[in-house]
Amino acid sequence: VNDSGESLSSCEALMVGYGEHWKLVPPMHDSRTRFACVAVAGGVIVAGGALGLNGPSLKTAEVFDEVLDRWFKLPCDLPYDDGLSCMGSALL
Repeated sequence: VNDSGESLSSCEALMVGYGEHWKLVPPMHDSRTRFACVAVAGGVIVAGGALGLNGPSLKTAEVFDEVLDRWFKLPCDLPYDDGLSCMGSALL
């Protein structure tokens, strides 16, 4: 979220191992804030969230492919109107 309360599409990833550091990755297709995310199988899935701090809920989802270094929109929207927000998980 920027200083005006607008959601952003920019992303950073924590690179772990030797020389841990944050790396800027390509932006998501949809700007979003307060979204649900999960790290799984060399990728990150983001879903739901909202457009800005007080904006409408989002039903879209996308996945970041770490090998290809790009985001892909998932073909189906979330099945409910309230979306998902403020959740995270990792499957290692």
